[in-house]
This record gives sequence, structure tokens and C-alpha cells, in this order.
Amino acid sequence: MKGVVVKSVGDLYNVKINNNIIRCNYRGKNKLKNEFSNPIVSGDKVEIKLLDEKSGIIEKVIERKNYFIKKSLKDKKAHIIGANVDQILIISSIKSPYTKLSFIDKCLAASIYYNIKPILVFNKIDLLINEETLKLEEINKIYKSAGIETCYISAESGININELLKKLLNKKTLIIGNSGVGKSTLINTISPSSNQKTGHLSLKTGKGRQTTTFSETFEINKNSYVIDSPGFKDFYFFDIKRNDLKFLYPEFKLFNDKCKFNNCLHQNEPKCFIKNLIGKEISKKRYNNYLSILNELE
Repeated sequence: MKGVVVKSVGDLYNVKINNNIIRCNYRGKNKLKNEFSNPIVSGDKVEIKLLDEKSGIIEKVIERKNYFIKKSLKDKKAHIIGANVDQILIISSIKSPYTKLSFIDKCLAASIYYNIKPILVFNKIDLLINEETLKLEEINKIYKSAGIETCYISAESGININELLKKLLNKKTLIIGNSGVGKSTLINTISPSSNQKTGHLSLKTGKGRQTTTFSETFEINKNSYVIDSPGFKDFYFFDIKRNDLKFLYPEFKLFNDKCKFNNCLHQNEPKCFIKNLIGKEISKKRYNNYLSILNELE
């Protein structure tokens, strides 16, 4: 029997088959062959063998259309965050907590590398005062100019939620972001089936506490789904190399081949065309983050 994984907690998986949920394990011999720290994730299509009406064993993971992965710091393996998705919502906030632009840039680069459309969502806009609103507009302009689709919302107060819902219709969307940016609140707002636990920021650090500890799929309507994922402090590439990075910045795309050397990484190479565009067609903040990420990949 074939089904779709809608929840993964440790070694247990909820598989949806014809609107029924079957609780499944994954065969041990298959785990040994797996190169991932988590062999199965929400969104995976699987073949199962029923043990009874409510339980079974996953015998095969059907080849994925795509996946989104990061490096697991625990075992240095690839950690799958979502699979078989149409797009990724990168949830960020300018305040409570502040999302670093370098984090956003890593998530965007990885989305493009795995050929999944990213949408950058700025949440908690209801908390912003005048100066912060201006800061948000400045940051939003950077990403719009780079060709990234963006959206402003407040999951708590419902601002622009209908606009966001239009982007989610008839799609399977992976939701990622730092802890505390409001992923669970957003999912509670847009999904009738969700009752996600939400948390407050740490008084000590001002950062979010992780309330989602596993991957789970929620239905918006019959053909629209979102996959929630645990928040993470930073994003570490798994298989993205230094030479890949310049191709993962959309604003570099038209100019990469105009440098004197084909292997130019836009650092200190002579006659680098990209460097002439910094502060003009290319944001200085984005470029500085590019250099920082490049150094991390050394």
C-alpha cells in the first residue's frame, strides 16, 4: 500500500492512506543503508505493509521529487527538513526576535540550490514602530531587487493573511525559520486542523524557544498543505560547495560570466565585474553576507 508521511516523531511515522492514519515503523535494515540523519520526513511518499488496521511497517521510501536539507551538527549527516514540496516559506521577523540577514541568505541559497521556490515572509509587523517599519521596507527592497518574492504579515493579528493564503493555494509548502518567529502561530491561523503549541521569547536571550520538535503536515484545504518544521538557530549547508554559491544569488546571475576569469568567486580577483556593481545593482549587505558564507565554506 502507498501513502504519504504526515508526521515523523523519532522512529514513528504517521502515514496517511485514503484519509486514514496508519502508525508505522521503518525497517532497521533500511536505516543502515541511509545517508541521512533522519531517513523519513513529512512529505515522503512511502510503501507500507499493514500489521493491523492502525499500524504497519514502512518498507520503501518512493523516490523524492525534491528535498530540502541542512547539515546535522550531531552526526554531520544530511538532515532532511522537508520532501516533495512546491515552495518554501522562510519566516522571519524584524523584532521579537530579529532574524539575521545572513540566516535568510543561507536559506534562500539552499532553496535555489535544491530548485524549490522560496518566499520570504516578514511576520510580526504589528509590533513595529515607525523606525522599525522603515528598516523593514529597506530590507524588503534588498530582497525584491534580488528577485525574491516577499510578503508582510502578522500571524497574531491576521494582517495580510488572506494575501499569503493565495500564495499557498494548491501547493505543498515547507515552513522554516528561527525559533520564535511565529511559525506555529501562523499554522494555527491558516489550518483548521492545527492546534500547535506556541511559546514566548526567552527573557535571558530575547530569542525564541523551540516549541515544534518534529516534522508535521497540516491541511489548509483539500489541495493545499503546509509542512511545519522545528526552528533552528542557524543554517549549515550540507552539500553546497564554495564554487556553487555565486550561482545561488539571483542578482549575480546576469553578471557571473562578465568577470575576466571563469572561476572568479567575486572576492579579490582582478577585473571582477560583480564588485563594480556593489552598492548599485547588488546590495552591499547581501554581498557582505555572501563573503561571510563563502568563508564558512572554506
